[in-house]
Amino acid sequence: MNKYKVEFIQKETFIIDVLAKSEKEATKLAEERWNAGDYQETGDLNVEVNMVYDVTNTDDPFCP
Repeated sequence: MNKYKVEFIQKETFIIDVLAKSEKEATKLAEERWNAGDYQETGDLNVEVNMVYDVTNTDDPFCP
């Protein structure tokens, strides 16, 4: 049997409501609220396999 590492990418979607005069200002305000932890999770979650690595004959740490 071979040893493999499988890489997953998980993407989540978040919505931040802001009042602004322009898209640039909206982005800035949303980033500030994001950094403060003031956002709502929409529940959209996407997980996909990105890469599969064969580490059979390597010194890579492996934990089955």
